[in-house]
Amino acid sequence: MNSHIMIGTASFVDEIRDSLEKELKFLSDEQDIVHFEERENIPWLFFIVGVSRNKKRGERRFACRFAVAKAISDLFVNHLEADFVKNYIEETYHYCSPQDRFEIVSCTLETLDKLKIIRRNRVLQGVYDYLVEHRTINIEGFARFRLQSYWTQLERIVKRTGEELLAAKDYLEFIRLLRCFIEMQEPKIDETHIFIAPEGTFFICDKKGHVIRREHICTPSFSVIDGEFNYKDYLLSMLITLVPEAIIFHVSDCIWECDPLRTIQQVFEERVVRCPGCERCRHLNSSKKK
Repeated sequence: MNSHIMIGTASFVDEIRDSLEKELKFLSDEQDIVHFEERENIPWLFFIVGVSRNKKRGERRFACRFAVAKAISDLFVNHLEADFVKNYIEETYHYCSPQDRFEIVSCTLETLDKLKIIRRNRVLQGVYDYLVEHRTINIEGFARFRLQSYWTQLERIVKRTGEELLAAKDYLEFIRLLRCFIEMQEPKIDETHIFIAPEGTFFICDKKGHVIRREHICTPSFSVIDGEFNYKDYLLSMLITLVPEAIIFHVSDCIWECDPLRTIQQVFEERVVRCPGCERCRHLNSSKKK
């Protein structure tokens, strides 16, 4: 057996056996003879793989090396990766509820699945390059010492997914609490009209057009940047204080779609409407064009 590779593992015997058998069966034809045997040395099991081919020796080595590299890369991406993610989340987010941890695992694996081919090819290249210089590979050792950047990348993906998911849950809880607070309050005004001018003037009127509050918000905290109105929680706090029965916004399309107004819509729900286009709305839009 002029071309052979030895693969050793203590923890992934069944997985690596299945992967190797799947890859090696594609090498078997009338011109090739595949050698595949197992040797046990507790707690290790070694798989010895070789290919005898009537063609050139270099082609024989390439075929065997590539099949083993592909089998091992599939093992990492399809088996070890999911176990790593689950264990890492259990350790990192131990303070979260089981349901939260389950959701982080599900979202992370869904994200990883979209880029699985890219990661598998990178691992495959790493294993193949290793086998160019070595005929023996230890799965656990290779995973620990040769794939550190691979596991670090997975950690970053888990952290980013966890942070986004927990932030979204905190936001929904924030909205829920504000809704409960609003429902418990008696309205202090029946109708408010909110005007947000493109140049940064913001004011609230009652249904008769009397100004309740007027602010100039051309500051770093309150400004219109690239067509998007940024006023953080200022307007929301004022509306919670007033508890109006109806809130009518007179704003441009880009301001109506910005995140702060979405939050107000979620908190006050059916109380919030957008003016379909009155004279004052047209005046605001025309002032922007000037």
